[in-house]
Amino acid sequence: MDILLHHRSSSPKRGVGRRVLDRALESITQGVVVTGPNQMILSINAAFSVITGYSESECVGRNCRFLQGLETDPKVINQIRQACTAGAPFAGEILNYRKDGTPFWNDLLISALKDSDGQATFFIEITRDITERKQIQQALLESEQRLILAIHAGGVGIWDWNILTGEVKHNTRWIEMLDEDPNRQYFSVEDFKNRIHPDDLGSVLEQLKASLDGLNEYRCRYRMIRLDGRQIWVEDKGAVIETSHDGKPLRMVGAISDVTELVMANEKIQELAFYDPLTQVLNRRLFEDRLHQTLVRTQRSQHYGALLFIDLDHFKELNDRSGHQMGDLRLIDVAKRMKECVREADMVARVGGDEFAIILGELGGDQSAAHVQAIKVAEKLCQSLSAISCLKGPEEKLCKPNEPGKCRCSASIGIRLFKGSEITHEQLIAQADSAMYQAKKAGGNRIQFYDVNV
Repeated sequence: MDILLHHRSSSPKRGVGRRVLDRALESITQGVVVTGPNQMILSINAAFSVITGYSESECVGRNCRFLQGLETDPKVINQIRQACTAGAPFAGEILNYRKDGTPFWNDLLISALKDSDGQATFFIEITRDITERKQIQQALLESEQRLILAIHAGGVGIWDWNILTGEVKHNTRWIEMLDEDPNRQYFSVEDFKNRIHPDDLGSVLEQLKASLDGLNEYRCRYRMIRLDGRQIWVEDKGAVIETSHDGKPLRMVGAISDVTELVMANEKIQELAFYDPLTQVLNRRLFEDRLHQTLVRTQRSQHYGALLFIDLDHFKELNDRSGHQMGDLRLIDVAKRMKECVREADMVARVGGDEFAIILGELGGDQSAAHVQAIKVAEKLCQSLSAISCLKGPEEKLCKPNEPGKCRCSASIGIRLFKGSEITHEQLIAQADSAMYQAKKAGGNRIQFYDVNV
C-alpha cells in the first residue's frame, strides 16, 4: 500500500433520502407537519388531514396559525413563537380548530432541524388529538362526581392518591397499562416509584414535589417499567383536589396515558433526518454538524483531530456486474466494518453514494503522534475492507466459492489533520476529499495525507 502526499479540489457527492422520508411520514399515525424556517407549511401526512379535515393542497404554503381560533390561548401561541424563533423544541397543548369549525385539543411536539451553523432550516411538528383525554381530565378536576365517572372511562389511566396514607387507587386502564394484577385493590407510592425508570425517577419526584408545594401543576413525560419488563413512555398529569384547613395537600388525582407510539414516531423522524437509512451511520447533514462541534472542541483542548474521506474502489463495476441490491449489501457491510475499526467516540458517516467519512477526535496535542494514530486507523480500515466478505442477504444461504456475493473490497483514503479554528469545516471537507481524490487517481487502495504546504 502506498501513502501519498498531494491535494486537489473536488466536491463531495451528496445522497438523497426524500422518498424514504415521505413513506415514513405516511406510515405514522400521528399528524406530521414539515415547515420551513418562516413557519410556512411544506408538507403534511395523511393523519394530519384526518385530524384537521384539511387536505394537503389546503395546507401547503400557509402558516400553521390558520388552525388557531378565538379560544386558542395567546400565551401558548407566544411560547410556540419564542421556541421557533430560538430554534428550540416545544412540547405542549393548544386548542385548535378543524376545517368544519369544531375545536380540538392538540398535543403538539415541535423539533427544529438545524444546519451546521445552528440555524433552524426546517421544523417537524407532530400533532395528536387529545380532546377526549382533556375532557376526561377536566371532568376529573371539576367535581367528585365527574372523577367517579372518569375512573371508569377507558383509554386513560386514572390514579387517586391519598397523600396522608400513601394509598393510590387506579382504574382498569392503569392496571392494563402496567400489566398489574387486576384483583389488587390499591398500590402504594413506593409501588409507583418502583415502576418508574431509574433514570427518570428523580425528575418525576421533583415535579411532584413542586406541585404539592403549589408551585406549578404536575405534568411529566417519563418511562415506566411494566410487570412483564417491557418499557413504555407515559404522559402523566395531576392536581391536588383536596387540602387541609392550613393548606396542606391531602388528595391528588391525575390521568396517565401511554405515549410510546408518539415518542417512537418522533425518534423515527429524527433518525430519518440525521442518519443514512441504508447503512444507519450519520448522514451528511449530521456529519457536518458533528465536524463543526469537533473543531470547536479541539480549539478548546488544543488536541488534534483527523478527518478521513473514504471512497470505495471499483464500486460502480460491482453495481454494473451484480446489480444495485448487491451494491447496497456492500455499503451495509462496509459501514459495519468501519464502525468496528474505530473507537466508540469516533463518528462514521455516509456522505455520498459510495463515499464515507470518519471523524477521529482527541488524538492528543502532539502532531506527529496524531499523524501516527490516524495512519493506524486508516491501515486498519484498509485491512478490514480488503478481507473477503459474503454479501448474501440474511435470508439466503452462505456464499459458495467463486460466487458473485463472495468478494473483496478496497478503498482510497484521504486524511487531513486539524486543530481548532485554523480551518473551517467546509475547507476541511474539501481538503480531505481532495486528498482522497488523489489516492484514487494514483490507482486506489492507498492512504494519502493532505499536504498543507503544497
